[in-house]
Order: sequence, then C-alpha cells, then structure tokens
Amino acid sequence: MFNRFNLFAILSVCLSTSLCTVSHADSVTPNYQWGRGINLLYGQLNIGGYANASFEKVNSQKNSLTLNDFSLFISASPSDSVRFFSEIELEDVLTTEHSSNFNASLKVERLYLDYLATDEITVRVGKWLTPFGRWNVVHAAPLVWTTTRPFITDELFFPAHSSGAMVSKKFNINEHNLDVSVYVDDSEHLDVRKDPIDFENAFGSRINMELTEQLQVGFSFLDFKQADVREARNHLFGVDFLWQQNGYELQMEASYRHNASVQGDEKGLYIQGVAPLGEQVFAVSRYEYLEGAHQVNFTRLQSSTHAALAGLVWRPFVPLAIKAEYRFGSQNQAITPSGFFTSVAVFF
Repeated sequence: MFNRFNLFAILSVCLSTSLCTVSHADSVTPNYQWGRGINLLYGQLNIGGYANASFEKVNSQKNSLTLNDFSLFISASPSDSVRFFSEIELEDVLTTEHSSNFNASLKVERLYLDYLATDEITVRVGKWLTPFGRWNVVHAAPLVWTTTRPFITDELFFPAHSSGAMVSKKFNINEHNLDVSVYVDDSEHLDVRKDPIDFENAFGSRINMELTEQLQVGFSFLDFKQADVREARNHLFGVDFLWQQNGYELQMEASYRHNASVQGDEKGLYIQGVAPLGEQVFAVSRYEYLEGAHQVNFTRLQSSTHAALAGLVWRPFVPLAIKAEYRFGSQNQAITPSGFFTSVAVFF
C-alpha cells in the first residue's frame, strides 16, 4: 500500500537523480551568505535555516527559556522546471520548562517537490505548510513580527501541515497578480512523521488577489477530518488582507469553523499593526478575538476570549529579529495567557 515511507523514498530518489544530472564537473567553491545559507553545485543546491530562542514570563506559571526552533533548509533546483525543498526542525529541544525528548522534538516541517508545468502553473507533491490565511505559510520566526502567534492560526484551530498534492495557477489581471491554489491531503497515509494533530484527510483552496501594489486580499476554504478525533468533518472559511507602505503594515485574518457534531462552531480574528520608529525599530500591536468551542489540553472551552498585545521589534540586520512584547486580555488564560515574551530569531 502506498504510504508515507513510499512518499519520502520517491522524493528522495527524485532529488538524488536530479542533482546527479546537474553537472559532472566539480562544483565551484561553496558560497555562504549570512541569512541566505550556503550555495553548492553552481547554485543548484542551497543549505540554510534559522534558529529561534525565547523567554516567557507568563502569569501564574514558571518562567521558561526555550530553544523553540532549530530548522535546517535544503533546497535544490536541478532544472528550470523542477524544484525540491525540505525543512527538518528540532522543536523545543532545549527548555527549562520540562525535560525534552530528541525523537519527539524532531519534526519534518516541509518536504516537497515542485514541477513548474508552465510559467503560470505549478504542481506540488509532498508535505507543505497548509495555505490557509497568511500567518501559517510564513510563520518562520525571523519573518513574523511577534514571539507569539495569533491563536486562530494555532494547530488546535486547524493542522499547520498538509501532505498530498496541490496545483497552483497565477493569473495577471490588469497588471495585478491573482494566485489560485487547490489541494488534497491524505496525511493519514502520506505524512512522513505523523502527528496526532495532523489531518486525517482534507481538501482546500486558497485565492490571493493583489488589488494594488500595497494591498492584498485573500480567501481560504478547508474541509478536513482531524486525526484521532471522533468528530464530524470541519468546514473552515477564512478571509484576510495585508497592507504595506513605507514600513507601515496592517494585517488581518478572520476565520469561521463549522462542525456539525457536539464539537460546535468557532469563529475568531486578529488585527495586527506595525509602525516604524527609526533605527530599524518597529512598534507592533495586535488584537485577537475568539468565540466558540475551543479545545485546549483535551478540554473543550465554550467562551469568548479577547486578547491584546503591544511590543517592539529591532531588526539591526535583515536576517536578525529581536522581539519583546506584553500580552493581556479577558478570559484568555486557558487559551493565550497574559505575560511577557521576548525572543531572538536569526536566519543562518
């Protein structure tokens, strides 16, 4: 039966075979750039990644210092039409909060092969970040503005990874881009390293429209059954936008999840603003709202949660982000507790 080990083997063979055809000559001297990794095989192979460490002082809990992420990127472009990418991550491998287990910390975040059928159409096979909303597909710590992530993008709202096949097409309408993606997931059989909160199976779509050079609007849909959960299928709908100009930024995501069983419905949103203060320092603020039956630590909570965040981000160099923020709210302790958070994230 075709399973996740078959998928891993196929992608590995495709990568190895493709790289062998790049060139039989010796590669040039490896070229390393901070934040961009090291280039090998005449630029056809790149190895890089990022690290993220954080400190949390959360109300009524012990202070914790954690190496949240140590991710290794391997990307290859053996031809103009074939691209390979993998991200292997050690998650919370070092922490003062609890004893860590190397095997449990090792995650396959991404492992996929892209085939560029045309300049506009891409076919992807493997494991990737679920393209629902904006935060989840760019959640690498050096790229986002806060140490904590909005709770409607959390894996308890929808699984962060998909394993299967996706087709994406780019349109150009009046000199503005329109991106459309449709995908199917069968994580139960295809996930390289199955996680209890992954999909069992799913299908979804994502549309992103560039209205102006500064403004993008997106729409997402996801129909899924979650692994190891004896509940009806979930139907998740989302809308989002991103506005950026002269260092200022405004981002919003809103989601509604419908479940016909006793799990019930859930809706939420976040709105986040960024403003430059000078000397590569930025002020960040965020408001979050959640209402419905949210599941935390196997306990179903039925309430309305409000939370707000205020923080600063210093980006002295492009690959480096140093963040500090304070979060507070109402009826938020179980889901997104109040406290102080700071982190250092860097691409290497």
